[in-house]
Amino acid sequence: MKRIIPVICLALVAVCAVLSVFVYRATTINDVSSPSEESSLIVQSSSEESTSSVVSTPSKPNYSVTFTENSNPKNWNVKWDIISGGSIVSTYSRPEKITFGDASEYNRVQGITTFRGNNYRTGATFGETVIINKTLTTKWTKSISSLKWTGCGWTGQPLVVRWDEETKSIMNLKPEKKDKKDLVEAIYATLDGHIYFYDIEDGSYTREPIWVGMNFKGSGAIDPRGYPLMYVGSGDYRDGKPPRMYIISLIDGKILHEQSGKDPFIKRSGGWCAFDGSPIVDAETDTLIWPGESGILYTIKLHTNYDKAAGTISIEPENIVKTRYTDKSGKRYGYESSVVAVGEYLYIGDNHGMFYCVNANTMALEWAQNLKDDINGTPTFEVDENGKGYLYLGTSTEYAGRDSYIYKIDASNGEIVWTKTYENIQFDENVSGGVLGSPVLGKKGTPLENMLIIPVGKTENSNRGILVALNKNTGEVMWEKKMGSYTWSSPTAIYTKDGKAYIIICTAMGGIYLLDGSNGETLANLSLGSTVEASPVVFENTVIIGTRGQKVFGIEIG
Repeated sequence: MKRIIPVICLALVAVCAVLSVFVYRATTINDVSSPSEESSLIVQSSSEESTSSVVSTPSKPNYSVTFTENSNPKNWNVKWDIISGGSIVSTYSRPEKITFGDASEYNRVQGITTFRGNNYRTGATFGETVIINKTLTTKWTKSISSLKWTGCGWTGQPLVVRWDEETKSIMNLKPEKKDKKDLVEAIYATLDGHIYFYDIEDGSYTREPIWVGMNFKGSGAIDPRGYPLMYVGSGDYRDGKPPRMYIISLIDGKILHEQSGKDPFIKRSGGWCAFDGSPIVDAETDTLIWPGESGILYTIKLHTNYDKAAGTISIEPENIVKTRYTDKSGKRYGYESSVVAVGEYLYIGDNHGMFYCVNANTMALEWAQNLKDDINGTPTFEVDENGKGYLYLGTSTEYAGRDSYIYKIDASNGEIVWTKTYENIQFDENVSGGVLGSPVLGKKGTPLENMLIIPVGKTENSNRGILVALNKNTGEVMWEKKMGSYTWSSPTAIYTKDGKAYIIICTAMGGIYLLDGSNGETLANLSLGSTVEASPVVFENTVIIGTRGQKVFGIEIG
């Protein structure tokens, strides 16, 4: 994807627009349509009745992984290097074995701690949402600034956490926030080089912003163990300083570890080394896993020492084991999506269409599949009632002409179960079309059962797109909603106690929508005034989302 293109925001945010002449991943917008204009709906029924393959209680994957004739890395001339101790090694065995559990076990703190919530990347919602009137109302708005780019970029998802009282007591929170019972804090790393901290109830600062001075366009992560640690990667050079990883103490805001992405093992042409993917942590082995846009996948032993009683935390990162690759394409190497982690296996797609399964304990490549084009959206994963795992994802349009593809893939062997093709995507060398958001996979026993909901951009012209619900078993269209604008933002599902299911989706024209999940009908909408590239989170009844127009919103679902 190209990096720098012009944006013209709404008249209401004209000042922001002047600051946003050169921006990352944004479209040229001369006029912002009213959200109510994004309402053309096509409803289709699947021609084949299907049954759910998901059980209501967590199911553990029980498969072993191997490649097939169709997923053999040799098909694509993949050369896979393992790097340990600063050298390429022929084999590796991790001393402490990584074994990720079910997605429901990932977080030991209440909240949304990484992009799409957990190691299966199943969504960005926490807590119970009560929807009565089906409304969206702005609760609060906060202004942010610019640093070459403006506002919040792609993927740009905020993080939200309800800290326990003991952890709150040792943090540098404002006194009134430290005393506030059940404080819920939104943490947002943005393109203006800051990390902001908001009380989601009213948008007031819970503590002073942290100034890092590097652009953050991807999504950071909070340690899922409830440790006061934040992991965030920068998205561009700044005054000649390469993009880098940061590990930051949320006790006092100090940077505990800083590591340049300018790795000596980079194979990517030009040495581009940003961090768009959101990291995850294996709690049992204290290991950080982080993909880079350089094409290097990092695993780092943290040696975390957290003394809650004393109010101290420290890390001593070591044993950095990583991988790199080349293949016959000769195209752009790099990871912009986030890793899905299942058991000992890591799944990730790259910038020119290769999708990989990596063994986290040997760092060996288990299988590789060619998905034809740039994989920007992060996959989502499910386990069926037999312990069989599947991955769902789509591609954007960079190399394969004008088509975008949505896939269901067998996680055990890389075989493609089905493909849904969207032809004649409008090509723009500056602003990618196709799939850049991450999908929603519907839960069993809800109106979204058997649905895979995913956005596809630039389907009719350069400014239009659709949100489509596919039958997850067959790939057939269940409903399709034409949007007045394309979206790079990821949809978020909401389930209520009364058995209803809803979707929150944002668009490049600045609209945010509450949809009926069963058919895509618009129930409520708001204009946020400028381009939304970031992905929202929902904590109980509050949506948090930032725009390119230098605003962060707290929106009440009513």
